[in-house]
Amino acid sequence: MSFSPADLGPRAAVHLLNRAAFGPRPGEISRALDKGLERWLLEQLDPGPDPELDTRLRGLGTLGYPISQVLALYDADQRSIGVILDELMTAKLIRAVHTQNQLQEVLVDFWFNHFNIFVSEGFDRFSTSAYERDAIRPRVLGRFRDLLGATAYHPAMLFYLDNYLNNANRAVGGRTILGINENYGRELLELHTVGVDAGYTQADVIDAARCFTGIGIDNLLVGGNMVFRAQNHDRGAKSVFGLNIAAGGLQDDADRLLDHLAQHPATARFVSLRLVQRFVADEPPQTLVAKCADTFLRTGGELREVMKTLFGSTEFWAEAFGPGKHKTPFEFTVSALRAVDAQVTAQRAVAAALANMGMPLYGCNPPTGYSSRGGDWINPSSHLYRMNFALDLAAGAVAGVAVDVRGVVRRAGRDPEDPSAVATTMSNEIFGRGLSAQTLGAIGRVSRSGPVSVAARAVGLCLAGPEMQVR
Repeated sequence: MSFSPADLGPRAAVHLLNRAAFGPRPGEISRALDKGLERWLLEQLDPGPDPELDTRLRGLGTLGYPISQVLALYDADQRSIGVILDELMTAKLIRAVHTQNQLQEVLVDFWFNHFNIFVSEGFDRFSTSAYERDAIRPRVLGRFRDLLGATAYHPAMLFYLDNYLNNANRAVGGRTILGINENYGRELLELHTVGVDAGYTQADVIDAARCFTGIGIDNLLVGGNMVFRAQNHDRGAKSVFGLNIAAGGLQDDADRLLDHLAQHPATARFVSLRLVQRFVADEPPQTLVAKCADTFLRTGGELREVMKTLFGSTEFWAEAFGPGKHKTPFEFTVSALRAVDAQVTAQRAVAAALANMGMPLYGCNPPTGYSSRGGDWINPSSHLYRMNFALDLAAGAVAGVAVDVRGVVRRAGRDPEDPSAVATTMSNEIFGRGLSAQTLGAIGRVSRSGPVSVAARAVGLCLAGPEMQVR
C-alpha cells in the first residue's frame, strides 16, 4: 500500500497508538496529531494521575486488599475468592480500555507476562492481585533491578516457582536429605534475566537456587508474607554465571545474585530483545536490540530510557509503513473495544471470548508467559472467535460492555445508515485512512435491511477485517 503525504501523519499516529497504546479510540488520532506525537509519547513515558479511571475503578473494592485479608475472607467464606478474581480481571480490562496512561498499561501487561505467574495455581489465586499491584505496576518505567527484586521476593512468585520449598540440604542420621528446589533458580536465569542461550550451566542453576534457600512464605493459609528462615539457608560458597559468593552469607546471597544478573550484558540483550519483539516486530531487528541493550547498560537498567531509545529509533518508525505485526487475542480484543468507544463495566463475557481465542486473563500456566510473537496466534479457530466477537461487539451483544456505533458515526459527521459512510468513518478514525479499497468496498455493500443496524453490521465487518488483525 502506498501513502500520499496527507496520509503520513495519520498513519504514523495510528502506528504509535497501536504499539505504545492498545489502539486508538474515535477522535484520538486527531488529538494525538494536534498535540504532537513526540509530546504525546513523552507524556506516556511520565504518566500522571488519571481521575476518570479512578472513578471507574472505585466500585472494585477488593483491588487494594493485602494477601492476608484475602486469605481471611476466604477462610470465612470460600465464595469470596470469586468476587476478588472477578474484580481483578474487570480492573485489567477497564484499565486497558479506558486509562489515559496507555503505555503504562501496555507495559504492565508486558512485564506481568515476562515475570509470569498462573492465577489458578493454589496460593496464587489469593496473591495474583497483590503481585500485579505491588510488584509489577509501580515499576514498569523504573529500574529493572527494582522490578526483578520485587518479583523475586513476592509471595506469589515464591509459590509459583516453588521457592517456598527451597531449603538447604541437611544431614540426618548420616544421610543427606535433599532440600534444594531448582525451579526459581532456573527460571531466573532462563526467562527473567540472561536468557536460555546465555551459556550458563546446570551448576549455575543449582547455585542460583542455593542463593535463594530459606526465602519462603510465612503461612499459606493465614499470613501470606515473604519470610527468610536463616536456619534453612545454604551458607556455603556459591558460583553463578561469573559471580563468586563467599561462604557465610544469608539473604544477601540472593541480593548479590540479583544485582549481578540485573547489570549483566546478557540480561541487557535478552530484555531488549523481548521488548523489541513486543513493540516492533516478531523478528526483532538486531540493530535496535543492540541500541536498547546499550541504553540498558549505560543507564543501569532504567526502563524508561530503554523505551525512549526504542520509540526514537528508525527501526520502530519504519514498521509504520510495513505489513504490520499480528495482534495477540488480548491486543485485538482491547483494540476492538477502544475502536467502538466501548464502556466496560464487567469482564466475564470478554474474558470468555479471550479464553475461546486461547488467551485467558492471567491464565498462562507455563512460566514462559504468552508468546509476544503475533504470528503464533494466527489460526482458523482463533480467527473465527475474533470474527464472532467483533460482530457481537458492534451489535451491542457483549455483556458488561455498552457500545453505540451509530453515535460514533454521527459524531464524525456521517450518516450511520450509509454503509460506505460508516466504512469511511472507521477508516479515518481508527486506521488513519488505512483501510484498503477492497475492505471499504466490501463494507460498502452491506445490506440496508435486517434486524441489526447498518452501522452495527458495517462496523462489525470492519473489526473482523484483515486490517484490524494487525498493529
